Amino acid sequence: MREPATLQQLVANAEEILDDVVSALDSGKIRNEDSLSRLALDIGADRAKAGIHPKESLDAASIFFRVALLPLSKALEGRPDYSALFNVVALSLEHSISARIRAASASYTAFLLNRVHTVQMEERRRIARDLHDRIGHGISVAHQQLELHEHNRLSEPVRASDNVKIAEQAIQETMRNLRQVTSELHPNEPLKSLEKALLGYLDSVDTREVAVRLQVNGDESWASPEVCDESFLIFREAVRNALAHARASLILIQIDIAPHEMRGIVQDNGRGISGERSDSSGLGLTSMQERAKFLGGAVTVSSEPGKGTAVELYVPRRELL
Repeated sequence: MREPATLQQLVANAEEILDDVVSALDSGKIRNEDSLSRLALDIGADRAKAGIHPKESLDAASIFFRVALLPLSKALEGRPDYSALFNVVALSLEHSISARIRAASASYTAFLLNRVHTVQMEERRRIARDLHDRIGHGISVAHQQLELHEHNRLSEPVRASDNVKIAEQAIQETMRNLRQVTSELHPNEPLKSLEKALLGYLDSVDTREVAVRLQVNGDESWASPEVCDESFLIFREAVRNALAHARASLILIQIDIAPHEMRGIVQDNGRGISGERSDSSGLGLTSMQERAKFLGGAVTVSSEPGKGTAVELYVPRRELL
C-alpha cells in the first residue's frame, strides 16, 4: 500500500492531466508546458529520493494513458463530431502526460546530480582528512625525529641513531599510507571480478592486527559491471571504516550473488558506533547509501557499542541487469 502522501500526489497529478484534456475539449487548443504546476517537479524529486527507477514512471504513464483513454472515448460516443473530439482527447492526453514525464525527469536528474555533488564533496573531505591524518602525521614525526637527531648527534650519538631509525620507520609507514590513498584515486575501470578487486584492496591496506575473511558466493556474471563497480566501492568503504574506526580483531565480508538479487554484509566485532561516532558523513555512510540508491538498492547499518557493526547491501534483480 502506498503512503497517503504519495497516493494524494498521484491523484492530484491524474486530476491535472484530466483538467488539461477538458480544457482542450473546451478550447480546441492543447495547453502548453508553461502552464504546468510544480507537482511534476515534486514527483520527480520525490521518486529520486525514494530510489524509484525512472522506468516505473514510464510504465505508470503508459498504463494511465490506456486506462484513461477508454472511458473518455466512450463518453464521446454518439457525438456527430466523435472523430475530431477523439483526436483532441488522445493528443491532449498524450501531450499532458509526456510534458509531466519530461518535467519529472528533469527534476529527477537534478536531484541525483545534487546528490552526486554532495557525495563528491564528502569524498574530497575524506581524502583531505586521510592526507592530513595518515600522510601529514608521518611526515611530521619524521621531521621531528630528524631535528632531534641533529640536536643529539654530538652529545648523545646513541639517541641520535634511534632518532634516525624512528624517522625511517615513519617515512616507510607514510609511503604505505600514500600508496593506499593513491590506489583509491585511480580512475575507475569496469571490474573484471568483484572478488579480485576486494582482495586487491585488502592487499593494499594494513591488516596485521585484524583477521579479514572474504567469501563471495554465486556467479558474478549475474550482475552487470556497473553494479559490481558500485558494490565494490560500497564494500570497500565499509571495510575501510571497520579498519579505521572499529578496533576489531575480526572482519567478515560475505557477498551472495543470485539471479534475482545481490546481498552482501561487512561485519566486525569491534567497539560499535557510539554517539560521538554516529555522524554518517564522517564515516562515509552517506556515500554508501547514495551509491546503493543509485543501484535501486539499499544499505542498512546496525551497531551497538561494544558489540560491533554490520553494514548490509541489497540490490534487487531489476538493477542487476
